Amino acid sequence: MKSNISQWVLYNLVVCFAVYWLSNVILWYPWSINEQLGQCIMLTVNPILWGYASYVCIKKYPKAHLFKGVVFNSIIFIVVAIVSDMVLFAGIQNAMDKLMHVTTLYGWAFVVTVPFTIYLLFKNKMKAKKKVLVGDDFKIPLIIGLFSFMVISIILLFNIRFG
Repeated sequence: MKSNISQWVLYNLVVCFAVYWLSNVILWYPWSINEQLGQCIMLTVNPILWGYASYVCIKKYPKAHLFKGVVFNSIIFIVVAIVSDMVLFAGIQNAMDKLMHVTTLYGWAFVVTVPFTIYLLFKNKMKAKKKVLVGDDFKIPLIIGLFSFMVISIILLFNIRFG
């Protein structure tokens, strides 16, 4: 079964959902102990997670011109990140004031630029290792995303504290 653009867009949505919520789960404990520790981990872990997510999505782009996939990946990732931030800060935490910081804009700019950076660094490797998107590709990111969303929601809704 050959993948098409609509499947690929859905795959990007699922992978982005997974990375967004997984990064929040990974960062929650260190950030709750010490904000600087959380920021340091965010600056090391998030680029790896988002970079890997872009890489796996772009290399499965079903068309020949990968750069179009990079642009679409960037747009999809930023839309999902903004919507997820709204859900996290406005919906779950009821803390819209935490969302409207300059650091949030930096984070969004980072999400927009990661696919382009990954493309510049790994263009030839992605072209050589191009893969066809199949149904099984959705399983792991979907499980990771749903589990991470559930964990962070429980932590925040029940005000669970660590340490």
